[in-house]
Amino acid sequence: MKRGMPAILIVLVMVLLTACGGGAASPGSTSNEYGSSGTEAQGGGASTPAAGGVDRNRLSRELYFYNWTDYIDPALITQFEEEYGVRVILDTYDSNEDLIAKLRAGNTGYDLVAPSDYAVTIMAAEGLLAPLDKSLLPNLVHIDPSLLDQPFDPGNTTSVPYMYGITGIAYNATVFPDGVDSWAALFDPERMAAYRGKFSMLDDERETPGAALRYLGHSLNETDPAILAQVKDLLIAQKPYLAAYNSSDTNRKLAAEEYVIAHAWNGAALQARKGLEDEFTGNPNIRFVIPNEGGMIWMDNLAIVADSPNSYTAHVFMNFLMEPAVAAQNTEWIGYLTPNQDAIPLLSDELKALYAEGFAPDDEVRARLEWAVRKEGDTAFTDLWTAVKGR
Repeated sequence: MKRGMPAILIVLVMVLLTACGGGAASPGSTSNEYGSSGTEAQGGGASTPAAGGVDRNRLSRELYFYNWTDYIDPALITQFEEEYGVRVILDTYDSNEDLIAKLRAGNTGYDLVAPSDYAVTIMAAEGLLAPLDKSLLPNLVHIDPSLLDQPFDPGNTTSVPYMYGITGIAYNATVFPDGVDSWAALFDPERMAAYRGKFSMLDDERETPGAALRYLGHSLNETDPAILAQVKDLLIAQKPYLAAYNSSDTNRKLAAEEYVIAHAWNGAALQARKGLEDEFTGNPNIRFVIPNEGGMIWMDNLAIVADSPNSYTAHVFMNFLMEPAVAAQNTEWIGYLTPNQDAIPLLSDELKALYAEGFAPDDEVRARLEWAVRKEGDTAFTDLWTAVKGR
């Protein structure tokens, strides 16, 4: 997602946060009016439960959320701050690998993160995530049961679904009036030459090699060295035609027609189509498709960092985001697919129409989608991506 935040958005968010809770703070340096040294209070006073059974005496003053770019409605942060008196500090990343590297370094000060499916497996195995207390997550009942208990986190012991989506091709219909139906649009040299410097691939070691693998007729999880050598050659041959590897602002580039076609997540494509409130204006010519060869399906999840000093507050925030009305509002802003089955009826007719147009998968498209699987100890894709990026 998946997904750095533009400077203007950071400024706006920090102004709101400052109004709600004082001056700027940095991860790991929280001061807590309910506990000491930035940790949550553990009792020792009369509880003052709020609506939903939240014990305000256990809330921290601040919560540090490390999330993908453009991946939460800023109005919901403000709403949570006003309702619970907790200041939410938001930092962003562009890839699961950046997230994992940050947490491996330790002492980040972050409480809540949003790893994708395979990243949950890696982070849990390395002890980077805290076990969840399901008694603090009553809104988990709203999540579609078919999206729980996935192989990357059996029993949802360390994560809960946040958003899910699909990866395909976003394009400008005025440039491609006959549409796009194959990954060849992004890999065939004759086609790429027509829009050289005006398209991008995701900056992701699983997504971009995965697209190349599907183009070549293989599973996106294929690790045969001979086949991955073909993928490396294909991606290196593609590089001179690219504008960039881009996972952060493809939505803006498509909307502004700096890109006419892009390897993209469905939500980023939908944001390019609709616009993002005061951030940028949408482009009605943007379309999204899963190529005939197939694409990726993935899920981003909310998880608590193992050394978070504010675990209780992180649970409260997670539960807040799973309220159906909140989840629906967040989905309207983000444009990805909500796993919250009770939020779906609350979505606007406009968004549902865009989903039906192709920004969400129907049954036929779902049959062509594949989950990324990360085998423990396998560095094949990391090695491949390092080789490609290094050329």
